[in-house]
Amino acid sequence: MTFRLSTFILSLVCVFSAHAQQVDKNDFNTLLQKINTRYDEQNPIVGPDGKTLYFTRANDSLNIGGTKDKGDIWVSRLGSDGVWGSATNLGRPINDELKNHMLGFSPDGNIMFLNHEKKNPGGIVVNDGISYAVRTGNTWSKPVRLSVDYLLNKSAHQSGSISADGRYLLLSLQAYASRGEEDIYISTYQDGAWSQPVNLGSDINTSGQEMTPYLSPDQQKLYFSSNGHSNKGGLDLYVAERQGEGWTSWSKPKNLGSSINSIGVELNYFIDINNSIAYYSSTQNSDGYGDINAHEVVLDTLQKVQEEVFDALVVKAEELKKTITLSGAVSNKKTNEPIAAALNIRINGDEYNTNADESTGVYSIELPLETNMVNINVKSPGFMGTTASMQLSATGAEQNFALAPLEIGETIQLNKVYFERGTAILLDDSFEELDQLADMLTENPNVKIELSGHTDNQGDSKLNLGLSQERVERVKIYLTEHGIDAKRIKGKGYGGTKPLASNASEETRKLNRRVEITILKN
Repeated sequence: MTFRLSTFILSLVCVFSAHAQQVDKNDFNTLLQKINTRYDEQNPIVGPDGKTLYFTRANDSLNIGGTKDKGDIWVSRLGSDGVWGSATNLGRPINDELKNHMLGFSPDGNIMFLNHEKKNPGGIVVNDGISYAVRTGNTWSKPVRLSVDYLLNKSAHQSGSISADGRYLLLSLQAYASRGEEDIYISTYQDGAWSQPVNLGSDINTSGQEMTPYLSPDQQKLYFSSNGHSNKGGLDLYVAERQGEGWTSWSKPKNLGSSINSIGVELNYFIDINNSIAYYSSTQNSDGYGDINAHEVVLDTLQKVQEEVFDALVVKAEELKKTITLSGAVSNKKTNEPIAAALNIRINGDEYNTNADESTGVYSIELPLETNMVNINVKSPGFMGTTASMQLSATGAEQNFALAPLEIGETIQLNKVYFERGTAILLDDSFEELDQLADMLTENPNVKIELSGHTDNQGDSKLNLGLSQERVERVKIYLTEHGIDAKRIKGKGYGGTKPLASNASEETRKLNRRVEITILKN
């Protein structure tokens, strides 16, 4: 998927405040009295215009899933009296029966980023990464899953935010690099894609839970909730200052103090730069459920940040409404267990990316309705990738993949390596799979392989043996031309001495004409 961005510098506070209606700061209880109810209110986010307050409300009978619904996104608009008005449910397609939870907006307010949940077959609800929706006028498109390289979350909890300039995603996840439970990670938008999330390091993350991260508009302070640092209650809010230009060195986190933190749970810190107000959620004095609180903050009126303005995030909203679904699962070919994987899908020169969930192996992606033929590339660390080409019907399609593990002694057949008849000249259709083999060897630098060439038993056996050896050598040359050290590749031609199937018919003989790799070292 392709993002197009234009960059410019502006004073966030000065410029936005000139256009924003002012909030009445005299009494924050009055300011929020129409927002907080006997239900659970969490995750306050003020839109870029400063006039709309979005939040998640659970168990309200007006939620899509009724009183059992764990969260729909609601919106309140600022009244002429400077007080937030009665909230309304955003409704479909933003909300559904699952928990709906925002991360924030693009700087122009026309793209909404959300946590993405889905219900797998059998009724199990799982986190499914991040999604986005595009606004046209007053209408939001159906949320579409956002591709973030190797995004993995083993926790039932997922939270985060997007930076004011639209360049960084802050995420609370439990992944391979986590130090305990949920840790805070950052994904950077660069070169048209979102990078693999990077752990913020031990200054921030502990063996406990670090949740609801928020980056200040100048990108120098991180606000987050934690029970892993010394705290006043269950989960307290903290702030840490960034040290240097990187993302893994921070000052010692400072508790925001008793005026904000309580013996309850405090989450979801967010600064409204238009009105210099910070919002957060707290279970203090809220009947055990969350309420939204606020306090005034001092912002540098000369503060400037680089803002990334999204001209278009993949496709227009109208196109997003017309989609079909490609879904399926990725598994370990040897054990049938689900594995995490990255899928790259190419359609008429355009690329779309999605990931298979580690715990279920399931993936799902919305593609343009006019999609017909698609080419799919599947990769997973520690496995041999695979490719597939298929046509989609108007109702979508399901495609499952089984990847062979890179274990010593494992033999993997290259199904799409073709030669001109009777020669060692590679046909163009072979290059995609050979490129994938080269990528695997590049990404797994310790792996050494043996290439083996095989023919059927037709014709002279000595000629077949020689031909199979020539084909092996041609594949080896192709790999070395693509940066693979020749010392990592052994090769041998076996002619027709190791058939997989009978040579009695052409249908079975073609199964014997093949190239295989065997893992010698990993």
